[in-house]
Amino acid sequence: MTILKASDIIPTKSPLALVGVFLDILRSRFAENKGLDWVWYPYDEGRQASTVQIEAGNNSDVEENAKRPAIFVLRGPIQYSQAGIGDRVIRDSPTGTDIFYALAQTSFTIACEAEKSAEAELLADIVLSTLMMGSDEIERTFQFRKLGPFALSASGKSRQDTDIAQVNVQMGLSYDVRWATHAIRPLLKEVIVKARESTYTNSETYFIELYQQSLADSPNSSN
Repeated sequence: MTILKASDIIPTKSPLALVGVFLDILRSRFAENKGLDWVWYPYDEGRQASTVQIEAGNNSDVEENAKRPAIFVLRGPIQYSQAGIGDRVIRDSPTGTDIFYALAQTSFTIACEAEKSAEAELLADIVLSTLMMGSDEIERTFQFRKLGPFALSASGKSRQDTDIAQVNVQMGLSYDVRWATHAIRPLLKEVIVKARESTYTNSETYFIELYQQSLADSPNSSN
């Protein structure tokens, strides 16, 4: 087992960063000189030279225009579960800051596509083995609570092109989310001051008027 130093641990909690983590892991696995039949080259080294495309799968234009074989990383919905009453777990008495915690759970689908089902199966096998067998190290490096369980689908057809074979690697992911109240308090104070200093009779009327003004000012609204 590799012993990680503190400098090797990268806490990652942003939903966008999560996709980036798995994109980078897979791109590194398919990088040059890794002994695979497919190679992914960084954009500045000539994207057209890549023999496999590895992209985020939430862009239909990318999926439609990408060359095959290709690997698409898609994140599912994220559910945040309370760990305590109101998510609060501790109060820092000297500063008065409340510390909050929630457990986030999501899933990923990694679609491996190729013109032939056998090639899609091979790509999926590499993706599955890389992530499942490396899950312990990935958890430690990015401070995930749990990566898994894993599942491998049967070969099917791409949602974008029925002539393309697709095999999906599916996996769960859970991780801790922590935050403090001090980051939002200055913003809330600004909101409170503006509501109190408004010419409206009460704060509810003020917020309703803000919403109605937003609708009226929308570029799509009719004059």
